[in-house]
Parts: sequence; C-alpha cells; structure tokens
Amino acid sequence: MLYVMLMWIAVFAALPLIFGDREIRFGTIKIKLVIGGFLLYLGKEIKTRKAVTTKKSVKLVVLFSMFIGIVLFYIFFVPLLINMVKGFFMFLTGVSHAPPQPVAVPVPILFTFTSIIKYLIVSIAIGATLHELAHAVTALREGVNVRNWGIGVAFLIPLAFVELDDDLFKNAKPLSRALIASSGPLANALIALAAIAIATLIPYMGFSLSQAIVVANVDCSICSNVECPAARIGLREGDIIYAINGVVIRSGNDIANILKNLSIGSNVTFTICRNGLCKNITTIIDSYNKKLGNNIPCIGVSMENTVIVLRNGIPYNNPMIIEVINYINFIFAVNLSLYIFNAIPLFVTDGTVFLSSIIPSSAKLRFIIDKKLLDIVNVVLIAVAAGISTYVLLSG
Repeated sequence: MLYVMLMWIAVFAALPLIFGDREIRFGTIKIKLVIGGFLLYLGKEIKTRKAVTTKKSVKLVVLFSMFIGIVLFYIFFVPLLINMVKGFFMFLTGVSHAPPQPVAVPVPILFTFTSIIKYLIVSIAIGATLHELAHAVTALREGVNVRNWGIGVAFLIPLAFVELDDDLFKNAKPLSRALIASSGPLANALIALAAIAIATLIPYMGFSLSQAIVVANVDCSICSNVECPAARIGLREGDIIYAINGVVIRSGNDIANILKNLSIGSNVTFTICRNGLCKNITTIIDSYNKKLGNNIPCIGVSMENTVIVLRNGIPYNNPMIIEVINYINFIFAVNLSLYIFNAIPLFVTDGTVFLSSIIPSSAKLRFIIDKKLLDIVNVVLIAVAAGISTYVLLSG
C-alpha cells in the first residue's frame, strides 16, 4: 500500500505541472487537478434568497462548541504529546525498552495499514461531507452564496469542499463569519456524539468487546519436546485462547502469570474458540521453554493481542457485528479528530477564521491573532507529534 500511495503522489504531483490550471469538463461537471489528487466540481452556484434569523440559543451552542474543541486540544492532546516526547527520549536513551504510543499519525501513513483502509475512507468521507454541508447551509442562512461544491481526493484522502462567495463572506458580520466557521467542526462533534450514543446501545443488545489473545503461529521449536502441547491439542493460527484452567485470558501477561505457577507435568485445561465455537481441551504440559529455562512450562505458540465480540459473556463470531463496531469506533475517532483539529487555529482551519472573527480589533489578544502566533505554536506541536508518531510506526 505504501508503494501505491507513493505512486499516486508522484502521478498527481506531475499532472498539475503538465496541465496547469486547465479544467476537464463533462457537461456541468468539471475536474481540476491539484497537487496530490483532484477536485470534482459537481454543482452550480447556490444563491441565498435572504438571511434567516437564527435563535440566540442556537448561536451560543454553535460558538461554544468551538471553544470546547480548543480546550480539548490543550487539556488532552498537549499532555499526551508531552508524555509521548518523554517516552520517546527514554526509548532512544535506553531508559525504556518500549516505544511511546503514537498520538497524531498523519492520515497518509494510516493508509499503509491495509486492514483499516475501508474504515478510514468511510469515516473520513462521512465527516468531510457533513462538515462541508454544515458550512454551506449556515452560509446560505447568513446571506453568503455558495459558488461551487463537490468532492475530491488529496494524497489518497477523500474530501468534500464548498467554495463560498469571498466578497459576501468578507463583508458579512463578524458573528456570521464565526457561525459559518463553527458549523463544520460542530457537525463533526455531533457525528462523534452520535457514534457514542450508538455504541452505548450495543451492550443492551447483549454484545460487548473484550481484549483477547489469538494464536499467531504454532512453533514447537521453542519448547524442549518435539511435540509441544499446542501441536498435541491441534491449535491453529487464528484460534482464540479464551481461558486456561477456567481463568479468562485478556493478554499475554495473563498466560505468562499462569504458566509461572504451573509445574512441568501439570494437567491444563484450555478453552479454545474457533469460528464462534468454544471447547475445553485438557492436556499435559510436559515441555519447558528453551529460552526461559527448565522451570517455565512451554505451550509452543506465538500470540497476538486482538479484540473479540462477546454475547452475554460468550465469544461470538458474527462478522457483521464486528464490522459495525469497527465502523462505529472509526467514525467516532475520525470525527472527534476532525472536530478538535478544525477548532484550533492552524492557518487554514476554521479555528483561525473563528478567532479572527470574534476577537475585537481593540482587544490585546488581537496582536496574537493577527500575527498568527497561536497558529504557529499549534503547527509546531502537531508537527512534533506527527513526526515522532510516524517514526515510531514506521520503525516498529
């Protein structure tokens, strides 16, 4: 997938240079090439008939949502960034053997993980479309025409766009400009809240998610005996080790702790789940781990962490339920990110327009807004977070 992404970027970096600003037209539809992708203009200009009066309470909610997004960035993201930077330097200096958890991964890097591409595309498409639709609807209500609208792709990322009448927007009241800027991030916040609301209903249907351990590979070479316990009981790649001696397994540490308390020659009952069916298999642990010494029993598997669906506490294999839960999780995460990162000032984000519209020209804060000092600080913070996150992911 990384090669596909690089090829895409190379092609759509060259095409705009070759064709320039030339547009390809198909009736009322036109295509414009841009660096990293293309824009597909779908609609004609939409003119507002007259401005619509919005209730004061609604205006307050819309504007307040932007302040919440800004606050969330500084009280949640920034502390996470600080901890990640600390963890990164501890990892580089050898103080810690575990790399830090990435907190801001650039979307193109995420597209290298093929298993999540479909969730990302759907989540971004929903978020971007409703974000821009909210801008358009609010602009028309505030007396600002929509000149163009459409969809596109940039660096393999799906997007939607709305072009407003610049003159009408610049001459609109500061409050109107702030409302138009705030409506897009608010749409993403509402989508994230809707995802949470749907997720809270899942337990009432008897479903829940749980951490579990899945067999990645059966490898008897790490054990002292040629036929290790895993091979003897017929473990396969993809099997879930749900419990050992009745103790539910949530992580590799759980298995390690159980094995430490067993002696060679002990009878052990494994609860193994495959294709939604679970069964208990009892075998004797007659091998020890070659690397860890003859006191540590050996099963003969390599394992990975996974997430499983439980129905009334029992592992449940239903691909549709798992897909729905995955989509809900991604829609929440993507739209929460779009909400927060659009709410803060970053030169081209809604947060920049919002703050420049609501801060009076006489205020002392105006200097910070006009000189884009807050934008610069935020860009540096995100660049550091994205750089370290990318390094950790690609080097791991």
